[in-house]
Amino acid sequence: MRQPRPLSLAPEKGGSAGAHSSAFRPLLQECGIIPAVRKPELLDQALAAHGRILYLLCGDPETIGGLIERTAAAGKLAIINIDLLSGLTRDVSALRYLERRGARGIISTHAEPLRQAQSLGLYTIQRTFLLDSGAMDSLCHQMKHSQMDALEVLPALAVPKLLARLTGLAAEIPVVGGGLVDTLREAQDLLAQGLAAISASNPALWIC
Repeated sequence: MRQPRPLSLAPEKGGSAGAHSSAFRPLLQECGIIPAVRKPELLDQALAAHGRILYLLCGDPETIGGLIERTAAAGKLAIINIDLLSGLTRDVSALRYLERRGARGIISTHAEPLRQAQSLGLYTIQRTFLLDSGAMDSLCHQMKHSQMDALEVLPALAVPKLLARLTGLAAEIPVVGGGLVDTLREAQDLLAQGLAAISASNPALWIC
């Protein structure tokens, strides 16, 4: 297993979104496949993966702090899907709590918590669903003005259709694919088509 390097590419409070994105892209590309932990009992297995980013898609006020601290102790960046936490709202108080416990970024489908997270110096990943051509048109329009550090699109299999259109709009923003990736071959094919990384909740894909 590769040993994680020091986390020298973390965002700084008050830094520009563009600077964050340029720091975040190599972290995503180093991972290739990002472990997305849906159950706390899978955390140890996810920590064995070689990349420095780890998604936490589970937790509540009693457990999330410990999950974040274990992730940080392993030399990794905990990115929290705040939409999926139990018992925490998406307001600035919840974000400050997560930041104090050691979270390094958040994922959300909602613009306001992402904006607030940026003000705290956290990495921000906008999550969206690409359901049809109308959704693609709307997303491309949004990305002209986006200041997020990365975009995560579900399902991952639809992302190659999006990448060509984004090249002239927001080429600096890395795109992660998530959902409906069942095999390592599928993940490798998608990465070869230009995705920065794949997020996967299937432990079989968390290769070291």
